[in-house]
Amino acid sequence: MAVNKNIKITVIGRGNAGCLTALHFGYYTRRNNQNVSVELLYDPRIPPEKVGQGTLLEPPQLLWDALGIDWYNNPIDATPKLGIVYENWGKKRDKVFHPFPLDRTALHYTPSKLQETILKSGYFSVQEKHIDTYEQIDSDYIFDCRGKPSGNWENYEELEGIPVNAVILTQDSKRDPYANWTRAVATPDGWCFVIPNTSNTNSYGYLYNHQITSDNAAKENFEKLFEVEAADQLKFKHYVAKNPIIDDRVILNGNRLFFLEPLEATAIASYLTWIRMVWDWIIAGRNTSTEVTRDFHTYIHQVKNFITWHYMYGSKYDTPFWEATGKLKIEDPLFDKTLLLAKRLSMADLFALSASGQNDYGLWQHWSFKYWHDGMTKEENGSK
Repeated sequence: MAVNKNIKITVIGRGNAGCLTALHFGYYTRRNNQNVSVELLYDPRIPPEKVGQGTLLEPPQLLWDALGIDWYNNPIDATPKLGIVYENWGKKRDKVFHPFPLDRTALHYTPSKLQETILKSGYFSVQEKHIDTYEQIDSDYIFDCRGKPSGNWENYEELEGIPVNAVILTQDSKRDPYANWTRAVATPDGWCFVIPNTSNTNSYGYLYNHQITSDNAAKENFEKLFEVEAADQLKFKHYVAKNPIIDDRVILNGNRLFFLEPLEATAIASYLTWIRMVWDWIIAGRNTSTEVTRDFHTYIHQVKNFITWHYMYGSKYDTPFWEATGKLKIEDPLFDKTLLLAKRLSMADLFALSASGQNDYGLWQHWSFKYWHDGMTKEENGSK
């Protein structure tokens, strides 16, 4: 630990990013350094997300370490996520399953339950308080996790190459109790996630491009395909803050830091990736704010590229949306190198390479590249 003075950290916002930021710093500094205090401030008028969400493999480790959550003692209403099944993507197979290792499990969860549980953890103080300006806070470091920016878009870089920009959100009561994975279903307008919840419901997110498909047409298609009534309908941008650290004191996280659509469920894992990068700067003293900013920008572009890649193989639908995705390109030599190695090596060799820790691209290892490439280019029997 590099910290040798008292440090106060304030987190603003009780959403996923705010709660995980406070939990990470509260838990790990309590274990390793008593000179750091953490508080979380939130506006009670801002409600949690309504629908269930999913993670990759990293977040469950923090929830186990800090809170002791397991599948029996399950206050966040989590369901196991053993992988992602892609339906109707590409031209070769009806379904492609991207698994997680047999000894590791991600999860689906209810955001309000996750946040309520973390706020009661005792690793940091909690106060209801509306914040207008940073001058209201006397801390050494402030994590601003108050959701998407309300303006000042000139401070953000728009992330191009992801073709969806609108979503319909809803739930139903038709959960399949044997489906312990996220369904990512390609549709004529884009794709739809289906997440199983513990309340015997499914959460849906029907993603489309509102410049190609009208809101009314998307709603009609969603209700026809999934036989469920649409609820909320939202539009969004993909972006990342140009300066995620302000004056070496204010650190953005959550949707105030970046936004990418939920394909591959990258949000929570990316919040934690950023938290760990910042930890190396303000707690461990291994990096500077300039270095962690550079590293995060590189990382978020890699995440964006991997998501873009999913669309480039098309789907079983020949529609204006999927015609547009055929024009997408990725310009990154490291992506090309990673994919080339994944094509050449066997899955066993890639698993061994993964175990050596040599092959990360964003959140993924080479074997993830191979699963998707083979699923998009080979028939079920493995032939071209």
